[in-house]
Amino acid sequence: MNISRMLVEHVHAITYDSLPEEAKDRGKDFLLYHLGVTLRAMEAASSRGFHNVAQKRAPQGGPCSIIGSALKTDAPHAALVNGGVSHATEMDDVTTRSSLHPAVSVMPSTLAVAEAHQPDPKRVIAAIVAGYEVTNRIGNAVNPTSHYERGFHPTGTCGTFASAITASKLLGLSVEATSNAMGISGSQAAGSMQYLDNGAWTKRFHPGWAAHSGIIAAYLAQEGYTGPEDILGGKTGFLHGHSDDYTPEYVVEHFGEYWEICESAIKPYACCRYNHASIDATIEVCKAHDIQPEEIRRVKVRVPETSVMVVIEPYDLKTNPQNIVDAQFSLQYAVAVAILRRAAGLDEYADDFLRSQVYSSIIKKIECCGDAEMEKEFPDKWQAHVEIETDRGVFEAHQDYPKGDSRNPLTWDELIERFYVMTAPVLEKETGDLLIERVRNLENLNSISEVMELASKEQGVPA
Repeated sequence: MNISRMLVEHVHAITYDSLPEEAKDRGKDFLLYHLGVTLRAMEAASSRGFHNVAQKRAPQGGPCSIIGSALKTDAPHAALVNGGVSHATEMDDVTTRSSLHPAVSVMPSTLAVAEAHQPDPKRVIAAIVAGYEVTNRIGNAVNPTSHYERGFHPTGTCGTFASAITASKLLGLSVEATSNAMGISGSQAAGSMQYLDNGAWTKRFHPGWAAHSGIIAAYLAQEGYTGPEDILGGKTGFLHGHSDDYTPEYVVEHFGEYWEICESAIKPYACCRYNHASIDATIEVCKAHDIQPEEIRRVKVRVPETSVMVVIEPYDLKTNPQNIVDAQFSLQYAVAVAILRRAAGLDEYADDFLRSQVYSSIIKKIECCGDAEMEKEFPDKWQAHVEIETDRGVFEAHQDYPKGDSRNPLTWDELIERFYVMTAPVLEKETGDLLIERVRNLENLNSISEVMELASKEQGVPA
């Protein structure tokens, strides 16, 4: 069977009217959260490079907005910048089963093409849902554990296909042309995990490049350029080339019975999702028993074995992070700040706090390890067990589903609270209020420009 064609036909048929209300609402929820994450992320040092490229190297005065900036350019460059910036804080949404971040490739592609070509906003919502279907389903099939072991970053690789689909839908391409766009994007799907070696910024580049590449693929397909017929399942296709243990059937299972966007999660903490259940459990046990750092003798944290290669090892680096990227991918650091601050937000993942070294004594008491039994339930459950030994005794907590998971979701009020926390330093409250209102009523607007004009005002781009 040609699983690529089957996936293309599935997402090509998605319309606003064919979607359940939950999927439509989640599309708008994730869009609002993405805008908040991106607005705040423009303060990150890595964002400066993207803005400088847009200002110096990209076409000027185009139809597409750079979020948080007065700069305007064409769709591919806007997607590149917005996607690259949005991934800087590690606050963007995530999936459990496919272990990737959907919004940071889906949203930049969708927003840029929608601004450039002005489709009905209902089609924008349909394109977002379709993008999540593609990146998550391919991520499920490629097997995140095997994909990581091969050195690939699924946010970048799988996100490229999603970007091609969102762009194709907004351009109104035929099934045949969309199939070609999917095939073309497969030759651009990239993203190396080597950034973990020295805390490099390239992880943040991956979704921006995915969004950019997908748009280019769709534009080429619109001009009649052809791509491989089964880029996913072919004998030298994506799954075979990027995994040692893939399941092609996962790409096409249960079409229409569930929607991947409804299985995705919002991240309440500013670090890798592999850390979140441990943070939840640590905060829970510390609050429940009023545990103070000075009384702690030892902390033991157990997580699924897949977590080890991403957030536990090499142990020396994870217990002595040298930069924010190191900290974002250190389970030991996450548990330490959760103990110290009962939080793991942007303040705890800031250069000033990292340099303060206030966590240095507690982090040495934290032992993290992979658990074979938990691994059996991964990636359905991204669970954690935290055990804290104190002068008063041993206290424990277990978390099956981290906060923000579809089975432990943020409420609408919690989502709005997170939006304001993220945007308070960079966006006026009145503008934020209006932005929330317009996103919630997106299907009734005249165009996506009514949203982007609020998100792209000059907000103090990093110098």
